[in-house]
Amino acid sequence: MSSAQELEKSHILQTYTRLPLALTRGEGSWVWDEDGRKYLDLMSGIAVNALGHCPPAVTAAIAEQASRLIHTSNVFYMEGQGKLAKLLCEKSGLSRVFFCNSGTEANEAAIKFARRFWHATGSPWRHEVATFAQSFHGRTYGAMSATGQDRIQVGFGPLLPGFVRLTFNDVDSLKKSIGAHTAAVMLEPILAEGGVLEPTPEFLAALKELQQKFGFLLIVDEIQTGIFRCGEFLAHTALGFEPDIVTLAKALGGGLPLGATLVSARVAEHLGPGDHASTFGGNPVSVAAGLATMNQLFAPGFVEGENAVASHLRKGLAALCRPEGPFVGVRGRGMLIGVELTVDPAKIIDAARAKGLIIYRAGTVLRLLPPLNLSLDEADFALKILGEVVQELWA
Repeated sequence: MSSAQELEKSHILQTYTRLPLALTRGEGSWVWDEDGRKYLDLMSGIAVNALGHCPPAVTAAIAEQASRLIHTSNVFYMEGQGKLAKLLCEKSGLSRVFFCNSGTEANEAAIKFARRFWHATGSPWRHEVATFAQSFHGRTYGAMSATGQDRIQVGFGPLLPGFVRLTFNDVDSLKKSIGAHTAAVMLEPILAEGGVLEPTPEFLAALKELQQKFGFLLIVDEIQTGIFRCGEFLAHTALGFEPDIVTLAKALGGGLPLGATLVSARVAEHLGPGDHASTFGGNPVSVAAGLATMNQLFAPGFVEGENAVASHLRKGLAALCRPEGPFVGVRGRGMLIGVELTVDPAKIIDAARAKGLIIYRAGTVLRLLPPLNLSLDEADFALKILGEVVQELWA
């Protein structure tokens, strides 16, 4: 057992099931453990490291900002916040941004802002938030109450009132549960933690029809699907929605803690001083990292290169799928990839790691979250290892 493992077992609350690695260094798509062994990382800090590990432009921005000013609090103006907020508004079509530290905080803010909207517009009774089975929105109480997974909630009741769980991709569930009492519907464009599940056209059409009829706010959780993870800046764009609230985090800070809740003009006009706050939200160093990351991601040709490699990787994974084997299908979009399995993902994850490849899971699905600048050679390396694992374990 390594020193890192010994210290963790002795002094850290045992709330994580950890992979048996202590990583000490990263560069691009690669990481090294404390024994000096090298791995291709297709987990990316759970969709955080969009540009891989320690991208030079981001580390330089962090160092430069940290040398000048690390923290001030939101009592003062910060130019970096304004620049990043302007970029996010221009690219999303929304009006204002609230900065926080994480995805669960961004979703907490979204829930508060939706309820505040109806209170301010004379309908305080309209507070119910509809969410979906298998969704994941975070682990703080509001976000956990919105999450559609019992395993996240068991033992922590009573949960917060005012949430209703619908069946994902079930039109009848939508029509039975949504009405004039609904304050907001909270939706992930792809249920990432829930198994990389996409909404059907029929489900989306019904949701749009109900929104037109009842006028509820639409909250789109882009924590994992956004920031080009699915091949465009925001994944909901492909669904044809114009949300009132969008939440971001993970890749937004380039590896540092940074979340954001983006709102439309009609929601923003009902929020003022004291309605919400965060001591560290939009911290100067995190924002500097976020700006450097966004500049790289929005550079000409970046997303086209990402999508070309994603397509290559998906085709290679599809070629490994066969009815009698462990891989039977490929889900998701862009660099959010789910591989449907007939076996426990743990066996594949462990075998791949032994060969120098780090991958992860979402329930019973193998989930790949590569850096968005993964190269074709690196994609081929991953495919080679996965092919070897399939052949050796299930030949």
